[in-house]
Amino acid sequence: MIDRRDFLKLSGFILSVMLMPEGYRVLKAKEVPKGYAPNLWINLSKDNYLTILVNKSEMGQGVYTGLPLLIAEELDFPWDNIRVKPAPAGRAYVDPKMGIQLTGGSTSVKNMYQTLRLAGASMREMLLSSASKKLGVPKEKLSAKGGYIVFGDRKYPYGDFVELAVKETIPEKPRLKEEREFIYIGKSPPRLDAPEKVDGVAVFGIDTFEEGMLYAVVERPPYFGAEALKVDATEAKKMPEVVDVFTISTGVVVCAESFWACQKAREKLKVEWSESSVKGWDDKDFERYFRQQLRESGVVVKLEGSPQKAYEKSPVKIEETYTQPYLYHATMEPMSYLAWVKKDECIVYAPTQSQTWVLETAKRVSGLHESKIKVITTYLGGGFGRKANAEFVGEALEISKRVRRPVKLIYTREDDIKSGYFRPYSVALVKVGANTDGSINSLSFKIAVQPLMGGGASVEGIKNMPYAIPNLHVERVDVQLPVKAWFWRSVGSTHNAFILETLIDRVAHQTKTDPVQLRLRLLKDNPVAYRVVQTAAEKAGWGRKPQRGEAMGLAYHQSFGSHVCQVAEVSYDRKSGRVKVHRVVAVIDVGPMAVHPDLIVSQVEGAILMGLSMALREEVKFKNGGVENTNFHTYPLLTMEDTPQIEVHILTSKRPMGGVGEPGLPPTAPAVANALLWGYNIKVNRLPIRLESV
Repeated sequence: MIDRRDFLKLSGFILSVMLMPEGYRVLKAKEVPKGYAPNLWINLSKDNYLTILVNKSEMGQGVYTGLPLLIAEELDFPWDNIRVKPAPAGRAYVDPKMGIQLTGGSTSVKNMYQTLRLAGASMREMLLSSASKKLGVPKEKLSAKGGYIVFGDRKYPYGDFVELAVKETIPEKPRLKEEREFIYIGKSPPRLDAPEKVDGVAVFGIDTFEEGMLYAVVERPPYFGAEALKVDATEAKKMPEVVDVFTISTGVVVCAESFWACQKAREKLKVEWSESSVKGWDDKDFERYFRQQLRESGVVVKLEGSPQKAYEKSPVKIEETYTQPYLYHATMEPMSYLAWVKKDECIVYAPTQSQTWVLETAKRVSGLHESKIKVITTYLGGGFGRKANAEFVGEALEISKRVRRPVKLIYTREDDIKSGYFRPYSVALVKVGANTDGSINSLSFKIAVQPLMGGGASVEGIKNMPYAIPNLHVERVDVQLPVKAWFWRSVGSTHNAFILETLIDRVAHQTKTDPVQLRLRLLKDNPVAYRVVQTAAEKAGWGRKPQRGEAMGLAYHQSFGSHVCQVAEVSYDRKSGRVKVHRVVAVIDVGPMAVHPDLIVSQVEGAILMGLSMALREEVKFKNGGVENTNFHTYPLLTMEDTPQIEVHILTSKRPMGGVGEPGLPPTAPAVANALLWGYNIKVNRLPIRLESV
């Protein structure tokens, strides 16, 4: 691990990338103005190694490869000589377009693409200028290739010139490579994080240790919204290695010298819990409550034309209600944080997606200034939005402050599931009016859902859809419940793509219109989306008998700046109720450049598998106001046995760059549901798809 102070001690050629009032600038370390701080540091050492301090978290998506690639491309630097370190937390390292240090929203490469290329090009030009002076050769006779300054048949490592390069003036507009010159962009160099993960060197949150460390677990209430009123810890405190037992806002803490001792002592606790508004609620109670809320007036977020009048006059009217459950993030690594709150210092080891929120939480709990707080970002064993939340870190900090020792808080899988922070539950009422040729003239969309950070995410994918529908009403009802909801991969688009895309197919089905042609009509003014749908249909062999399975379904969605269309080949066993997905063909348009095609393919493949798991398996179940699922035997995920053949095709277009991590998920479930509609005349209004629901 490395912090900013340690990084500045490195010898060699250091540049900083930072946002200033006039925009991004590349500066030498000594030139950073007082009151400003860099978003990223780059160091080229004398022995020809490039160290990059990255402000994004590596959670499997490949950000430790994608961002360095942009610098290495313009610097023309050997891939094997690059080292990546996590940046510390602080205002210096925020994503300037989001205003916080966060890895989410499929923004990492998209937000930093041009800036990091500029940084690499600046370093290259400064090395060439310094080499020109040292060698006494005109700059135009030199070239930078593969980590060497080349003059004729002689080569000199970049490291030979770092001391002189530091003194060079940073070029205002260094030349960026043309596409024909690329050695990395558009190719797929090996992932830089892979060796550490293969040989076991990689440090995840659960791997961290401090001398004198205690372990901690938290006994949580059996139903949401309850607090511990009375705790009998007599027997628990008698257990070997137990150090302390006490309550915090989220439950009862057991601290001990080993994790096993924590677990055994927790079994001895006797806790009396307070009442809650959802105590006694089961699944049917949650659904009834959301349906009641749907009848209330909500916030109208978009109104165009006269949707109700257009609907009433439409010869084709479709009205549907959709129900989608709470979903667990199911990260491979459950929550695990190590915190040490000392009198004059605070250290946090955090597998976090949001260093900013961790830092703010540490300031609040410790009472220390951020200059006294050190946040060390580890690798994340999966994130999917869950690890952007800082409440889990807050628990570890609160416990450490109480016991005055370093504390590693570990969630078991059972703790992780029952602690909440799920993808929100939702019930939506939609009405669509169409003409007999399938053309849609009105859409009314109303959803009851727990709001995420203001509620805007509740209607994303509907409010900003690219379809040309002249009469549109979009409304949300913000539901308040003690069950904690949080961002889940692709956020509101997980709900809304399923609703919108299955509705379009129902219009096509009822009017005997080809669903691909209907979408192309709706997207005629959006050439990027049009080409994505058209290409997906062509690649999948739309209109022909499926290669596998019995039916084809197609769905398209735009999210996080990218366009994705998928075609699923599906079969359905009416006796067992089993839905089998045999093949998924996906097309994604990411904008002007596919920076690392293998990363794009792997992210789309992973999103499809997560989308299939959502469609066919996943559902948080409730009993007595708490989570009934206990582990993966009662919260089943998609398995290798059910993994289909997946094809991913990448398109580019002249427009702003789109994201990759999340857009591949939303079209998957509706593509499967649409195949069931066309192949088996089955309408799916509830996920996951089960025999009783279809």
